Amino acid sequence: MKQLNRWFLGGLTLVLALSLCAGPANAASKKKKKKEVVHHVRHEMMESRLEPIAGGNISGQPGYFYAPTAATLNQGQIMGAAHIMFDTVGNAFQIPFGATYGITDKIQVNVNTAFYAAGASGLYYLNFGGKYGFGNVLKNSDSTLDIAAGVDFGIGPLTDYGYGTSSFGFDPYGVATFTFPDGFQLNGKLGLYVTSYSYSFEGYSASYSYSYFQFDLGAAYPFDKDLTGIAELATNGIINGAVGGTPLIVGIRTGHDVQFQAFGGIDLNYTAGLLVGGGIVLVSQ
Repeated sequence: MKQLNRWFLGGLTLVLALSLCAGPANAASKKKKKKEVVHHVRHEMMESRLEPIAGGNISGQPGYFYAPTAATLNQGQIMGAAHIMFDTVGNAFQIPFGATYGITDKIQVNVNTAFYAAGASGLYYLNFGGKYGFGNVLKNSDSTLDIAAGVDFGIGPLTDYGYGTSSFGFDPYGVATFTFPDGFQLNGKLGLYVTSYSYSFEGYSASYSYSYFQFDLGAAYPFDKDLTGIAELATNGIINGAVGGTPLIVGIRTGHDVQFQAFGGIDLNYTAGLLVGGGIVLVSQ
């Protein structure tokens, strides 16, 4: 009888010990599963939510109309863009065009130029550069904050209109794009443009250099999956001072693989003039 009691007490003790060990393990397992479910639900919400159309700017880079965004192309992806613009300041007509190629999912390169007609006509500066995307730096959030950094270079003008003009400039910059859960998006770029400039005419020559900050702010909102509205202020927004040096504009973008966009506003460079434009953006898959 005593032996039976010992076996009974030993078994009871073993059951109690196993239950105490299994309790925390079950709680940890349930907590892990709950965390996985929350992460899965958040991922599905991020995948299905409405966002602004990821299009290209007038330089053929991922961006709004002037400034780039923090987005980068996928590896092997190509983006090309061509626009027509008119600025009443100087009655300047311009056709900017450019292309971007994704070397990796985080690194891209771009090249662009523009045909212009404002008294004289020809090809403007040749601009080229690259950008590195750090991606979304917000974790476990329904909002996203994408960060990128890049540098652009410019040489030209490609057409010499009789003054022996030449220039070289570079523009290191950083850009941040914040997207709210409802799809509303804010974009900001801060850059420093540095250039050297020289010209010669009828035996007289001169050269100088200067620099200035670029500060671009923009916002975008997806009215639906096929229509996005964009507003933008691009202070010194174009490298080498192309048409529309400081535009304040609003516009729309539609389409995905083949995109169309149009914009209009005022050019605050020198005096307030009317600036209008539009174009097409092609994005490979």
